[in-house]
Amino acid sequence: MSLATLLAVICNLLLWCLLSVALVRVGRFLSRYHPASPGLWWAVLALSFVPFIPLPDMTSNESVPLILYDFAQQTGKLQLNTEILLTTNYEWNWLWVFIALTLLVVLQSIRQGARLLNKLTSLRALMACAEPLRADLCASFSSLTQINSRQVPVYVLPLNCTAFATGIKKPIIVMPHYFCALPEHKQQTLLLHEITHLAHKDHIAIMVWQLLRCLFWFNPAIAKMEAAFINAMEARCDAQTIRRYGINRQQYAATLLDALKHSTLNKTPNAVAGFASEALSLADYKSRLVQIMKPVKARHHFVFINLLLIGVCCALISFQVRPLLSPQTPNWQWPLSEYEISAHFGHVSAFRDHKPHGGVDLVAAKGAPLKAVATGKVLVADDATLPKNYGKVVLIQHSNGYQSLYAHLDSVAVSSGDWVSAGDVVGTLGDSGRVTGAHLHLEILADGERLDPLSIFSKD
Repeated sequence: MSLATLLAVICNLLLWCLLSVALVRVGRFLSRYHPASPGLWWAVLALSFVPFIPLPDMTSNESVPLILYDFAQQTGKLQLNTEILLTTNYEWNWLWVFIALTLLVVLQSIRQGARLLNKLTSLRALMACAEPLRADLCASFSSLTQINSRQVPVYVLPLNCTAFATGIKKPIIVMPHYFCALPEHKQQTLLLHEITHLAHKDHIAIMVWQLLRCLFWFNPAIAKMEAAFINAMEARCDAQTIRRYGINRQQYAATLLDALKHSTLNKTPNAVAGFASEALSLADYKSRLVQIMKPVKARHHFVFINLLLIGVCCALISFQVRPLLSPQTPNWQWPLSEYEISAHFGHVSAFRDHKPHGGVDLVAAKGAPLKAVATGKVLVADDATLPKNYGKVVLIQHSNGYQSLYAHLDSVAVSSGDWVSAGDVVGTLGDSGRVTGAHLHLEILADGERLDPLSIFSKD
């Protein structure tokens, strides 16, 4: 792995974090028009990954391969470029740095996962103290605590905390100690609120967000998305519970305030869906109470259209940036439309001191324009960097570690550092260097080793 690859990986992650933070701001703006929409935050999370560039597969460090000096004259071999030699033979293997950084990220993720596991263990220990709801109350509330014709068990804890729902395969509702002393309408409100959570499987959604935060702990926006999701989830649960069961809004708000007052001293792990969530701030509760008393009219179409436009913009940006940061297989094409092959790859002749030919020779009229065989960056464009027998040379770095070499040019149309697209003219065919006639000597290299161009290009 090269330094460029390592930096590309780090830059990709940094760009994702920055984009996620920006999308959180956008999500908060859109939530003003639809505060009871948890789906908005799933959409924001998904949008953050749209332009996320995959790990690039750049195996070359954009250096001139030492193998290109194989055909140099004996005197030229003693004049190798010191910088090229050093970068080729003594290049630091950044793979170990990447592995070390990856291990640090994984270890921190494991640490975050251990904290989540401790929360679940605490919750399990808490549940060991719970007792089933009194038989008389279970009988009176049996019609309220059903989901899909299945009775949901209700348990009571020996301490005052928030009411919550938990359990994946066999969900249950857990009530605080003060539940039995509440007026009947408040008991119904608490039960119906938790039933609504279970109907939407909110307790599972919260667990997914907790796992995401453990995996992507380095992205602060994930925690902000999680908190915003919980806020929207509770707002949706409030609105649907009030509307579906016809609960008086003032009584519902009073029940919420009672729950907050009783649960301040005993906090429940926020890995569950509760009536008074630990993940919400005081400002969130104030906004929640306002939404209960004076709900905002949801503008579904406005939010959907804006999310769609943001998704299209992210996709367009990704489409433009992806070729630079996540290169794919080069879009190969022949540099000449009309030509004759005078020497194939590996051909041995006395002219080359009986050494195998390193490329393919294409014969055409002198001055014929030569086109780049694929998109890439020009590394060499002169007659001085490489040995004299190459003459005027253009060397282009492509994606995935590929390079293409054009030798014996009559003129060069690009400069070192230029970016060219497949089909752009890079020079004209000539007879510079050590040749017997005008032709193009074309070489294709992969990670510094020569390949037969005919194995890549079509022979047509």
